[in-house]
Amino acid sequence: MARGRGPFAGGPEQARRQLVVAAEECFLDFGVRRTTMDDVARRAGVSRPTVYRYFSDRDALVVEVVTRRARIFGVRAREYISGRPDFTSKIVDGLGYLVRGGRRDPILSALLQPDNLSATSGILTAGKVAERLSFEVWEPILIAAQEAGEMRPEIDPQELCGVMADLELMMIGRQDLLDPDGPGVRELVGDFLLPSLAA
Repeated sequence: MARGRGPFAGGPEQARRQLVVAAEECFLDFGVRRTTMDDVARRAGVSRPTVYRYFSDRDALVVEVVTRRARIFGVRAREYISGRPDFTSKIVDGLGYLVRGGRRDPILSALLQPDNLSATSGILTAGKVAERLSFEVWEPILIAAQEAGEMRPEIDPQELCGVMADLELMMIGRQDLLDPDGPGVRELVGDFLLPSLAA
């Protein structure tokens, strides 16, 4: 698409950004399940075929929304985790940091609320999107821990990131499952996940 013409003046990347913003607003207003491509098109001020030119379906929009927001936050998260003094702190504090960040992000938090969680998590786990995004943050940290003898060498970092991604999705979206008087995220990770990883 030529720049300066049509409904999107800034070219394909600007078009995708505007459609993502429209989708985020629709997901907040209607929920994931009830949002249609027509809703996104109306919100963006374009035709439905224009939306389909950039995104094959609503699931692709969910993936794009989550991926963009997660990658922006992931840069800060990786710096934070890398700065923790030891493997225990990296895992416990790192997962806590990611969960808090997800809860504070209005779009991610909304997408992972109980009403939307099954739809969103199904989309993100079916294509291993959540696992891939988790791996982008954790790969260098986990490999360094294995090389230093801090993490069991037989654990596959990619598979572990799938488990951690599932935990994050659950702990961000289902705060109702956590007893307010019981252990928090850091305690749960430290008591149940960490002992299975440590060498």
